[in-house]
Amino acid sequence: MYRSTRLTLAGLVLFVSSGFAQPAPQPARPVSPEIHPDRSVTFRLSAPKANEVNLNGTWDGARDIKLTKDDAGVWSVTLGPLGAQLWGYSFSVDGVKVLDPGNAELQRDGSRYDNLLFITGPESDLWEFKDVPHGTVSAAWFPSPTLKQERRRMMVYTPPGYESSKASYPVLYLLHGGGGDEDAWLTMGRAAIIMDNLLAQGKAKPFLVVMPNGNAAQTVSQGFGFGPTPAKQYFQAPPPPPVQAAGAAPGAAPVMPPRPPQPYEGSYPKSLVKDIVPFVERTYRVVPEKDSRAIAGLSMGGGHTMSATNHNPGVFGWIGVFSAGPRQADPALDGQLEALKASGVKLYWIGAGSTDFAREGALKLSAAVKEHGFNTTYREDPGMHYWFIWRTFLGDFSSKLFR
Repeated sequence: MYRSTRLTLAGLVLFVSSGFAQPAPQPARPVSPEIHPDRSVTFRLSAPKANEVNLNGTWDGARDIKLTKDDAGVWSVTLGPLGAQLWGYSFSVDGVKVLDPGNAELQRDGSRYDNLLFITGPESDLWEFKDVPHGTVSAAWFPSPTLKQERRRMMVYTPPGYESSKASYPVLYLLHGGGGDEDAWLTMGRAAIIMDNLLAQGKAKPFLVVMPNGNAAQTVSQGFGFGPTPAKQYFQAPPPPPVQAAGAAPGAAPVMPPRPPQPYEGSYPKSLVKDIVPFVERTYRVVPEKDSRAIAGLSMGGGHTMSATNHNPGVFGWIGVFSAGPRQADPALDGQLEALKASGVKLYWIGAGSTDFAREGALKLSAAVKEHGFNTTYREDPGMHYWFIWRTFLGDFSSKLFR
């Protein structure tokens, strides 16, 4: 019986190997991106039937860069050297946006996806993933009576050691910009990695980072499969500006049109104070005091920061406004800042890029808080309105908190 079975299996193997053609070997996927020792980078895409392939990136001048095709149908271009930074890029194949199939590193900005390219160096050290103790990132669902929503999602970073400790911690409420959501500071802002590295280097005190969704009609970020598709709650991220990085070309920044002050009642900033802060203080081991609460935001989130703090003096002891500020005169602002100053704000941190369209508003805000006698600092880095400066701002602001 054993011998018969053995022969039958052998015959089956012979039948399979001779009766069915084996799949043809696939050509090797082109290496892309290939980073060279001098920080130049070669991008490649196999598209034999394409008529034109271009590259678009988030570094200076990276718009519609033409690739050339070799005899094997592989398109390529070598650029650089590029600065030490976390860049985004994609291909355009005959006018259609295409991601790099050779690169699994991706980021989502609202409904827009791009590949990531990380050129490491001293300038990008703070958001480089390292073998250090890591905090925990979790998704928390909370009720928002203010926005009339039963459940909204936010992301929460707890520092290394939180789970095994009985200590209570301060909290930073960190707000994203227009087109973003509760994932933005984690994916594009690298907030958890920045916090891990600051703590490992002894440059920050341990604290929680709460990252809510600042889109009032959106209960959870896109990409969550929260049907139908396309989602009813649709938010399109604005395209990045053509010049964004350190070393941006000199020139005046574009001026944003005036925008009237936004109503506070029933708004997202009100929900932040009335719904989110109480939920965090019920759910996590945190210190429920003004001097242990910080708030910061970029662009739209900077506006939310100003609204939440101006209408609620005595709630937050540390304030950070990144690339935001008043666009026109607001008669109520002086009185709000005076009450905020009297409440005992420890630090009012403001920053913008040198060619940032929000620079003018940030300078106005800086002048106003100085006039009212706040302990304040203003930082201006080369570059425009994008994550390159905001990652640095988060590192700088976080290193000053709760001291």
